[in-house]
Amino acid sequence: MNKKNLYLSNLAWHKNDTIKIFELLKYYEIKGIDLAPIKLHNNWLLAEKKAKEFNKTLKKFNLKINAIQGIFFKTNFNLFKNDIVKNKELIDHFKRIIRISKVYNCKKIILGSSNFRHNKNLNKKDADIIFIKFCKKIVPLFQKSKISVCFEPIPKQYGENYLYNLKDLVTLIKKIKSPWMKINFDTSIYHYKKFSKKVFLNNVRLIKNIQISEKKFLFFDRPSRNNKLFCETLKKLNQFNDVSLEMISSKTNLIKFKNSVENLRFLLN
Repeated sequence: MNKKNLYLSNLAWHKNDTIKIFELLKYYEIKGIDLAPIKLHNNWLLAEKKAKEFNKTLKKFNLKINAIQGIFFKTNFNLFKNDIVKNKELIDHFKRIIRISKVYNCKKIILGSSNFRHNKNLNKKDADIIFIKFCKKIVPLFQKSKISVCFEPIPKQYGENYLYNLKDLVTLIKKIKSPWMKINFDTSIYHYKKFSKKVFLNNVRLIKNIQISEKKFLFFDRPSRNNKLFCETLKKLNQFNDVSLEMISSKTNLIKFKNSVENLRFLLN
């Protein structure tokens, strides 16, 4: 049983408290963060421009980036719009995300935007065809950079109307047939139903990234039964050395943050 490398999403604190949080991460021996660049900067141009500077700050605290997330914050891209111009802009946006990832030497990108994949009035069969075709189109971009795209199923309760079942996403990933297109397994898919150990273990080979989250992405100061069961399962596996905790808060709450980190460490290490 390997000791896990633990990470925290930067969605959990106000950007003005980043240094204070980094000091805590170092104290608790947390390896680094999942980075949502727009939580730090107001736009994607600035996020790219400031990446080297922020990377120096990370190195100062001996922290690394596990994955880039929130890649469609403050954009209006939609995969299912038949707009050639927008498609070119979308490809250019992916290229920017890749450039940012390279600055941080990050090899994983999480794609879980419900707005990006809102399938409008398409039936599932037609939506699947477009999804697979587009993914195959972008595979060479990520293959060249050796970066994995990790698609995340999101419960309907959070506004998802397309990829809300892990089973459906697994089917699509298998059809894409690329080692660079994988799954981000966030325990949010069990926020509104019981954790299924069998479903998780049956799809381990397609999962590239692991995130743990509480219902409504609250702090981890009171871990749910589902998350306790999941951590118990995960702790026994050697396939996943890196695990992230995702909490979303516009303000920094140091007490809840500390309690959350301590719970994560207790449950996994």
